[in-house]
Parts: sequence; structure tokens; C-alpha cells
Amino acid sequence: MKNTDKKEITNYESISKRIALFRQFVNPNRDWIVLLIFIFVLLLSSLYFDYNIYRKTTTGDMYISVAKDELVIENLKTDQIQNILNIFQDKKNQIKNLKLEKLVDPSL
Repeated sequence: MKNTDKKEITNYESISKRIALFRQFVNPNRDWIVLLIFIFVLLLSSLYFDYNIYRKTTTGDMYISVAKDELVIENLKTDQIQNILNIFQDKKNQIKNLKLEKLVDPSL
């Protein structure tokens, strides 16, 4: 064998070793499974986050910046509310009792 034949054999061996090493790291089936699992985990985490935002928004917890046990609700003053309701009822009665005569259209 010539010296060039030995170089070609060693080049072929190094190329075949590189291909074998490449095949160890690149496996399409494994890569697709990893990719699909990653997408599935990303989808589940997104759904969980969206559900939490929806739940906090609908219950109103998202807008409270104080702990619930620190919140104090003042007692409603029922006599003041009743006075306001009476005022509205009086206005409603006044509007009902208001008699409008037949109005003439001034543009005619």
C-alpha cells in the first residue's frame, strides 16, 4: 500500500467515526418526542396561567391589594339610604303627576 492509501483509510475511518458520533447526538424520533413534550408542557402552563387570571378577575381578587382580613366594611347607614330612595320616589311621583297639555310644534 502506498502512503496515500493509508491516508484515505484513516480519513474514511475518521469520517465514519464522526458520522457515528453525529448519529448519537441527532435522533429525529427522540428530538420530535422532546419537542412535543415541551410544547405540551408549554400549553398546559399557559392554560393554568389563563385560568388563574380568569378566576382572579371574576372573583375580584386581582384588584385587592390589601389582605382580606385587614379589610373593614363600614356599616351602611340605612336611614340615609332610605332618605335617598324617598327623594327618588318623590321625583317619580312628581313626573307622573305632571300633566302636559297638547304642545304645538313651533317649526310649523
